Order: sequence, then structure tokens, then C-alpha cells
Amino acid sequence: MDPTADDRLRSAVLFGAAVAVLAVGGWWWRAAAPTPAASSARPPAASPSVSTPLERALALSEPDASVTFRMDPETGEVTEVKRRPTSLPLGTGDVPGDLPVFEGTIWRQQGELVPGQDVTRQSANDGGRYRLQYRCTRPGAMMVTSTGAEILGPARIDCDGATTLAQVAPTGGPIRVSLSAVGDKPIDAEAQLFAEP
Repeated sequence: MDPTADDRLRSAVLFGAAVAVLAVGGWWWRAAAPTPAASSARPPAASPSVSTPLERALALSEPDASVTFRMDPETGEVTEVKRRPTSLPLGTGDVPGDLPVFEGTIWRQQGELVPGQDVTRQSANDGGRYRLQYRCTRPGAMMVTSTGAEILGPARIDCDGATTLAQVAPTGGPIRVSLSAVGDKPIDAEAQLFAEP
């Protein structure tokens, strides 16, 4: 045999031996691997792409939504989920928010308030006793004014998330409440007027 053919034969034998050793080693590795005990086997997760209750609750939400939820501290399961858009135009009318709901609620308003934009809500005055709750968030302040009634509370509040509760004293005619952003940046505002029992 010539030297080139010998080299080729040796290379082919060496390559074949290497493949055989790797195949036998792989078989041995799988055969020697420990098997899990029956008690430690876990069923597959309910959703393979989302693993925790919190992730499952968030996966069902819209990208531009605020999600409030409660979790059971012992099991980690989500027990209550509330979803709402983070910003609604203030002209949309009665919408849910973070203010508590009262039986005598006349109107609720929530959303982003842009400087230079006043939002006014009106209700009839039937001679009852009324309260106004209002709050705002994001850096800035909010001005609350009225016609047809005097608001016995601060007319200007800082947007620190604190809720202000004021008595509303009707002075005649329909009650009109106006909300406006103070400053040059938009704020998130909430307000509601309700009748006292």
C-alpha cells in the first residue's frame, strides 16, 4: 500500500472508533442517570408559557391597563383582579376608579386632565345634602371650582394621591363642579359627587 492510502485507512478507522466510543458513552450516560421518585414527580403547569399566578393575571391584561389584585399569602393564588385603563379622557362620564362607591353616588369622573382643559359635571339640586370626593396623582395640582353650590373644602390640592372629602352646600340652581390641572403637566384626576343619606 502506498503511504497516502495507509493514512486514509488509519483516519477512517480512528474516526469510526471515535464515533463508536461516543455512542457507547452516550448510551451509558443515559442508562446511569437517576430516575425521579414517584413522590417528587410534579404534574405539568396549567399554562406552560406563564408560570406564576401573578404572571397569569398580568398576561390577561391589556398593555395600557392598571391592574389591582389580591393574593392569598398562603397559596400565592390570585383571589381578585380589577383591570382598568391607566388613562381615560375625563369626558367619558361615569367610570369606576379608586374612590369608594357610595349608594347615593350621582356621578363619578376619572382620567387624565391636561392643563388648559376644564371638565365640568352638572347635577340637579333636589335640596339634599351632598359631598364631593376628589383626588389626583402625578406631579402637579388640581383646582376644583363650582357654581350653584359652595364646596366647603380646599379649592386647590396637590396631586399626592390623598383623597379630599368636602361638603357641598347648594346655593340655588344646578350644581356644576369643574376640575382643572394647575401647572404645565397633565395629571390623573378622580372625583365623585354623592348624596348623603
